[in-house]
Amino acid sequence: MFRALAFALAAFGLVLTGLAGAGAPLRAQGNCPNCDLPPGCRGNGNQNGNGNGNKNRNCQRLTITIESDVDFGRLVLLGSGAGQVVLDLDTGQKYPTGDIDDLGGMPVTGRATITGAPFEQIVVALPGEIAMRDPSGGNATLRDFVTDLEGFPTLDADGQIQFRFSGTLVIDAETKASGNLRGRIPISVEYP
Repeated sequence: MFRALAFALAAFGLVLTGLAGAGAPLRAQGNCPNCDLPPGCRGNGNQNGNGNGNKNRNCQRLTITIESDVDFGRLVLLGSGAGQVVLDLDTGQKYPTGDIDDLGGMPVTGRATITGAPFEQIVVALPGEIAMRDPSGGNATLRDFVTDLEGFPTLDADGQIQFRFSGTLVIDAETKASGNLRGRIPISVEYP
């Protein structure tokens, strides 16, 4: 199964924050050398039998480029330190609940561009959750990822689609969440 894979960074700081730069486009990864091609372009097994199956077909490989990473800005833990922060995809605002308060900093939702064959349908997958860590031992969880993609996203006439993504930061009372926490969000895309 093909997947073009990119990693977005998620960050927030309880003292200072930083935002990692956007990455270069990544090509398909995996053990199938042609699975990043649209159906009908992957080899003789998918052709129509006459040898000309992909003559008029755009067989462009999928790539995904992270344009901006997710950043929750600066937060402070109060009381037990349990709570969550929703980074709203539509407004870009952060909404802390529980024992977490906003200390400022500009929240940023993630943004990515997928490039491939025009008018081809794609499947985008984000993880269920990721761990965020700080070198000094702090940690938290980022989960409940959302995108602004439609149910069955399709590349446009130029073979591109841009989308935004976000998630919910979760800190529980047993978690030592301090410092500049970061995590990598693996985002994969494939042709169905």
